[in-house]
Amino acid sequence: MTQPGTATHYFAGANTPQGFYSRYDQIAPADADKVFILKGGPGTGKSTFMKRIASDLLARGYDVEYFHCSADNEGIDAIYVPAADAAVMDGTAPHVMDPKFPGAVEDIINLGQFWNEAALRAPEVKAEIIRLTRGYKGWFQRAADARRAALAWLEEWSAYHRECLDMGRVYAAAEALVAQLLPVSAVGASVRAPGGAGTAPAPDPAETRPARAGRTRRLFASAITYAGARTFLGSLFDGLRRRIVLTGPPGTGKKTIAGRLADAAVARGVDVEVFHCTMYPDRVDHVRLTAQSTGVITSFWPHEYTPRPGDEVIDTVAFVDRGRLTAYAEAIAGAEEAYQAAVRREMYLLGRAKAWHDELERCYAPHMDFAGMESLRQETLQRILALIEERGA
Repeated sequence: MTQPGTATHYFAGANTPQGFYSRYDQIAPADADKVFILKGGPGTGKSTFMKRIASDLLARGYDVEYFHCSADNEGIDAIYVPAADAAVMDGTAPHVMDPKFPGAVEDIINLGQFWNEAALRAPEVKAEIIRLTRGYKGWFQRAADARRAALAWLEEWSAYHRECLDMGRVYAAAEALVAQLLPVSAVGASVRAPGGAGTAPAPDPAETRPARAGRTRRLFASAITYAGARTFLGSLFDGLRRRIVLTGPPGTGKKTIAGRLADAAVARGVDVEVFHCTMYPDRVDHVRLTAQSTGVITSFWPHEYTPRPGDEVIDTVAFVDRGRLTAYAEAIAGAEEAYQAAVRREMYLLGRAKAWHDELERCYAPHMDFAGMESLRQETLQRILALIEERGA
């Protein structure tokens, strides 16, 4: 009996205060062998198409990476199959994709070919599609407004801590973590001798310069959805031998520490998976050093990570002058409460948007040729299996 493959779960896009933020270029390598881009409206079965291909591949023993939809807990936006170096991706809004190397790398699969256009253009159906599309977008815009409000409150909450923060201690903690996890020193720099006593001679640059810079894959591990906060931190980090968990209120240096580790890893030739914050999509929340089986995780509501036995915890509130912070206690409590209320409001509004989107999908479903789509799905699966065979995986 074939051992099932392993499924890994990520988000490749996130709804942020700046709008939808796509990291779809991180799903498959830039030189991937094949990318199938799915086109078609809501209710045309794109997510189901990918899920069933993934399920068949897992049953055959091949690993699959799932990239989940940040607006819909039940949907996926893409899959990547390492053994085939191939991806299947939803190429419709908000993550519109067009081929860069048509035919040579990307193929477009138009699931719209399986809908009954005449039925969809019937006056009552057409009017309902237009009404539901506008309504869905309206609720989603209100959710975006709530997200921006949450960011404003988070910024205020953070500002009080930054006012009382000893950045020197934050930088020292970051450098100590880099020294522990990435012991090869920077080229030409002096390093501390074991035990912290004195300074060891700088290493020969020829011995420390990496053959190449580390490769970085940048994705999201969490998202705010209509059903609440959803995170894959457990599945991504629980299996590692070593975990360092960063806790503490906003504005106390957690992202500074995680970002410094990610930069140092790349500079020293270490491949790294970096997971960004959905409120600040350019900032680093979590870092996974797969080859070292080590991870650094930021735990903060609503995407919290409960430390496991043996985990190391760094509470960054230790870098704050508690005496000075006391003057802001009432304001901090108000900003925290308002931030959490705004996030919960966003979840509610996303739920309203999801309900309208579900109705929109139901307009299409009765007018789809699912038998024809299943035949195309089987054909696509066989093409992926052929790629695996070609690669000898």
